[in-house]
Amino acid sequence: MCTSILQIAKDGSHILARTMDWHALYVQPLFVPRNFQWQGLYDNAVHTNRYAMIGGGGAHDHEIDVSDGVNEMGLSVQKLTFANGSHLVDTPTPGQVHLAPYEFSFYLLGHYASVADIEAHIDEIQLMTNRFAVNDIGNSELHFAVVDRTGRTVVIEPTHFPMRVRENPLGVVTNSKDFELQLKRLG
Repeated sequence: MCTSILQIAKDGSHILARTMDWHALYVQPLFVPRNFQWQGLYDNAVHTNRYAMIGGGGAHDHEIDVSDGVNEMGLSVQKLTFANGSHLVDTPTPGQVHLAPYEFSFYLLGHYASVADIEAHIDEIQLMTNRFAVNDIGNSELHFAVVDRTGRTVVIEPTHFPMRVRENPLGVVTNSKDFELQLKRLG
């Protein structure tokens, strides 16, 4: 089971560390420059990242799959398996950003500077099923751990749309679904 763990450095900076419990490691170190253009696999929409980032992942077709990363503004994002927890969108809503679930971490890192910035725009983003996809995107079930340079740590679970940003007082996220239930059980 992969686990996301908040780490605080001696200088007070915040970043997400993790265990990655895969039978083979499919990620490589990567750097993505500011203003990088990429094509979303769901609908071939072209996106231009505002921020540069470093992380772990790999290039695929016209986009980059990022498992973990931090952008130049100090926003750190991880995607984790979320088995039997995702409720993705079947039919795209006009005017929304439509993404394959595995593109969400890359999109967040490229477009937002903080958790507050994500909150202000989270209702504009839909994570899609394969039903009307231009390319075969599968039906990935993922949820996301996020921390910004202020130390605000949150979890984003695609359990309904618009998605909600949930505070994470623990600084730890596992693959288990329903973060609020996990918090209740720990209490």
